[in-house]
Amino acid sequence: MKNVQQGAKSLAKILGWLLAWSIIGYLLLVLAYSLPVGRMKDHLRSEESTFTDGYYMLVRNDTSTQVDNITDSIILAEAVYDGPENPWQKAAAAFYANPQENEEHSESYLRIQVAVEDTGPYTQYARYWHGYLIFLKPLLLLLDYRDILRLNMIVQLFFMLLLAMLLQRRGKPQLLLPLVLMFAALTPAVTGLCLQYVPCFLILCVTSTVILYKPEFAQKHSTLLFLSTGMLVAYFDFLTYPLVTLGVPLVLWLVLQPAKWKQKIVDVIRLGAAWGFGYVAFWAMKWLIGSLVLGRNVLQEAADQIAYRVSDKIVWLQIDYKTVLQTNLGCFNFRTWQLLLLALVAVCLLLAFFRRTVMRVRLLNALPYLLVADAPFVWYKLTENHSCIHGFFTHRDLAVTIFATACILVDLSKKESTL
Repeated sequence: MKNVQQGAKSLAKILGWLLAWSIIGYLLLVLAYSLPVGRMKDHLRSEESTFTDGYYMLVRNDTSTQVDNITDSIILAEAVYDGPENPWQKAAAAFYANPQENEEHSESYLRIQVAVEDTGPYTQYARYWHGYLIFLKPLLLLLDYRDILRLNMIVQLFFMLLLAMLLQRRGKPQLLLPLVLMFAALTPAVTGLCLQYVPCFLILCVTSTVILYKPEFAQKHSTLLFLSTGMLVAYFDFLTYPLVTLGVPLVLWLVLQPAKWKQKIVDVIRLGAAWGFGYVAFWAMKWLIGSLVLGRNVLQEAADQIAYRVSDKIVWLQIDYKTVLQTNLGCFNFRTWQLLLLALVAVCLLLAFFRRTVMRVRLLNALPYLLVADAPFVWYKLTENHSCIHGFFTHRDLAVTIFATACILVDLSKKESTL
């Protein structure tokens, strides 16, 4: 009976946390939509030529370097929308310009042009929180699009160096190589040039920083930490590569825990469930708020879209899991990755041959990390449609697999286990 009461109390706290931050998140968006947009439009007007190409690759025929100007144009069009609705309605609906396409200009170019000139037509994106607007709109008052991207690159570089320094401080310098490989898998040259790719990158870094800087706090409040991380992803992300915000921090959390492998497996399941609940529940709160404020069934709209995104069909085309994997794994089909991973595996197997007596313990210790490494493949199975269409950015979830696997391989190369 006591356990039931404690469970009910914990659930009540979690639900209260979700409700409180849902209200705060919505109010922050209302405040952001209360800002004047005239200066924002002036800053964006000078950037129309930047959006001449909807999609483009920094390196030809390298899908992992593809920049998504289409979605960036939607994000910016939301930021400068200046319709007759009040801020409460704007925060719930997320209006943006949606012009008719033509052969002369790309969709992204036309959207930016229409957005700054207020010529319409407009549509809504009510099923997402679009929390990035609480930062983007104030930034657009001061900076243009290119300045914001430069600032983003500086912030991302800062966090990459900070995490490297914190690993060193925690006595885990052997994880610097896995960290470098993980960031390489995210292609920071691209995440620094596309607003859509920013939230998951920064949330991953912020949660990882908390874990490495305050490990005692992270251990004591681990459930709340991962629950809140899932909520942050639901609030800021445009459904890009959310799993990295769970997988990478979770590996770092496991590394710092003294528990045995069985307990760590339990922790992976517990913290994964906390992240997943925060992600889904907080997203659902936006559907509920949207339905109440706009007077229409946003919940049903979201449910219909989810049903499509998790299906195995793309309009008229039937897809399968093999196609999804080929699309995402294909982004890493380069000799650089193949040779590097082959070298890591070869060295670790060679060392393992001479340390056979400890291999059984090492492999048991690796099981929690293998569980995390498999998470992207489960995610791809659950979101076949979305992961196949958007493989040019969903492939970044595989950074989790690369990071967790690299940590295991580095551990096998050490005289004493570090996992």
